[in-house]
Amino acid sequence: MKMRNKEAVKKLLGLLKDYRKIIALIIACLLISTGLNMCIPLLNRGIMDYGFIGGDKELLIKQVICSLLIYMIIAVIDIIKEKKRVDISANIQYSLSEQSFKHLMKIKADYFTNRNYAEILNNINVDIGNMTSIADEGVFFVVTQAFSMVGGIIGLFILDYRMTLMVLLFIPVKAVIMKHFAKKRKRIMDEFITESEKYAGWFGDTVGGVREVKLFGMLENKRAEFADRQLSVINKQKKMNMLAQWNGITDNIIVHLLTSLIYIIGANLVFDMQLSVGSVFAFITYSAYVTGPISAILNIGYLLSGIIPSTKRYYEFMALEEEKENEEGMTEPCFGDLELQNLSFSYEKDKAVLSDINIAFPKGSKTVLIGRNGSGKSTLISLLLQLYQPTGGKITLNGIDISEFVLREYRNMVSVVSQEIYLFNSSIRDNICMYKNIDDKTIMEACKDSGLADFISEVSLDYVVGQNGAMLSGGQKQKIALARALVHNSPVIIFDEATSNTDVYSEHQINGLLHTKLKEKTVIIITHKQEILKEADQIIMLKDGVVVGSGVYDHLSKDNLEFKNMLKMGEKY
Repeated sequence: MKMRNKEAVKKLLGLLKDYRKIIALIIACLLISTGLNMCIPLLNRGIMDYGFIGGDKELLIKQVICSLLIYMIIAVIDIIKEKKRVDISANIQYSLSEQSFKHLMKIKADYFTNRNYAEILNNINVDIGNMTSIADEGVFFVVTQAFSMVGGIIGLFILDYRMTLMVLLFIPVKAVIMKHFAKKRKRIMDEFITESEKYAGWFGDTVGGVREVKLFGMLENKRAEFADRQLSVINKQKKMNMLAQWNGITDNIIVHLLTSLIYIIGANLVFDMQLSVGSVFAFITYSAYVTGPISAILNIGYLLSGIIPSTKRYYEFMALEEEKENEEGMTEPCFGDLELQNLSFSYEKDKAVLSDINIAFPKGSKTVLIGRNGSGKSTLISLLLQLYQPTGGKITLNGIDISEFVLREYRNMVSVVSQEIYLFNSSIRDNICMYKNIDDKTIMEACKDSGLADFISEVSLDYVVGQNGAMLSGGQKQKIALARALVHNSPVIIFDEATSNTDVYSEHQINGLLHTKLKEKTVIIITHKQEILKEADQIIMLKDGVVVGSGVYDHLSKDNLEFKNMLKMGEKY
């Protein structure tokens, strides 16, 4: 659901509510500095009229020293004020980053289906950067600028009411101009965010496929795409930068035009002996106190026009549905029979991936899932892991719907060894232990059982594997994944095409584990290899999202034509 502008503004202001005491301190500092600033033009008038023109040297020195002291006090107050403002800005940035990270870790798996990591990171960073600017000086102190404005207007009326009215006439002129710039900037910012998102998605996709770019000689094509997409982003950025320049230049022209009129009208009043020279200069200073805050106040729309689009996208992202933790559920799921009851699932409406699946995984059983690509095997595993929620039916553990368990407690019961295992850019030990305190003896025993011991003897457990195991072969990555599953000693082990990159020796080793370390565990395997099929207690055949047969190897290999065809075409499954 799209967020409205008013709601986005409310969310932005809500970022400041936890800092009310600090904001009160900042406002107090601003009140003091504003009051002190009000004295400066009057002191300058005395310096000009009585010091320089009147020839009173002693008074001139006293007032100059007084002005210097006031400036020093204001400087100290500004340092205190700015430190507090910077703290608020940093805290808001951290808070938004922390919230988005936590949400990203809990968000449903289907969010990542059509997005790559570069696109996600870019969107979050851009949005947080823009939203944090709510604590920038230009936005954060817009309300407090009113103090300077009020003080400036009072000072103007004290000096001359006629020129004061002239200054006030400039307010509606600036309002119209600033509104025009704000409207234009919002449109360009919306376009910039859209183009940046497209570029980030393309960039992540291209870097992810860099191997194919090299192998198929697509470098020049990708360069052309880069030029087109990046120039589109840069052109939008240039338009925003130029708009900011035009905004600033227009503001300066108006201020200088006002100053020029003050000089001309003030000169006539001086010549007619109705105003002193010092009063004219004081008037110019007070007019700056009025026009400066006016610029800031009228520019708030201009500044918000760049922040609001990011705010809307950020909170739309934060509103995406998370996995249900069910913290009040049963905290200790008990190892037992797993069962799929009338299970159905679809990624899109009217397009079922799984339909009316009924499978029992008895406690301690060894089950193999076999079927063509796209038959629903991996989707079924994702449902067992609660990465997706079924659209129909349920999955039970000991007769209890798994959705009733605390999610992390349920997942602690399951270890997965998959074809596309992800390894963090850390040591082999870290990737096996996964932040759990496991002694080296247990780790080495698991490495021996997984076939990784010889490699460990060459490099050690502290060997850094690189980004997603870039320093390892596919077989070594899967051996680490197997060792990880063994040391965590979960009662349910899932092998999702885990033998695809292993050699014959390692495959025999895994088969041996089914009768030793994994003998008492429930093991679910997706594979097409006959050596493992022969060891299974049951084989479940999937085709187009439905179960088309089940049994043991000897029975199916004799009587089931579909099973024989799957074995013949085994490399495709």
